[in-house]
Amino acid sequence: MESKHKHFTDINHEFRDASIYTLKLTSLDPDNDDWVSELKLDFDHIDEWIRQDTGRFRFSLCQVALCFEGVSELSVNFSFPQSCITPLPIDRTTRSAMPVWAHGPEYSEFVWKILLNDRCSGRICLSATGHRFEKLGKPVSCEEQYIPKHMRLS
Repeated sequence: MESKHKHFTDINHEFRDASIYTLKLTSLDPDNDDWVSELKLDFDHIDEWIRQDTGRFRFSLCQVALCFEGVSELSVNFSFPQSCITPLPIDRTTRSAMPVWAHGPEYSEFVWKILLNDRCSGRICLSATGHRFEKLGKPVSCEEQYIPKHMRLS
């Protein structure tokens, strides 16, 4: 019998070529009855590729947060060279096609893999009970596939 972990859905179109600027892990806080950890990735999402008359492209970009809820089994591995042009670029994102039943039918997790386009085949792997996608500002038009630092929201 095959494990559900091996059956992944490619959601590459959503996050390919995005540049991750921030990884923030919020731990659980049992003293306040908070039993859910959250991983938040802040990155530039390419809303649209705009072909110019010259054949080159401009990009409509929006700063977004991808928040994973109920995070477990988190593994992060990447190389961040000193002469990096952009922050961590995403190569491919996949999610398990079926949930992994961890604690019965009322509690399920999906397995996520975010492959990075860095020098050491970096990746962010995790299980999460849910996720949400939040736009943090209005789209801006740029010549590169990332928002310049002076135009990013803090």
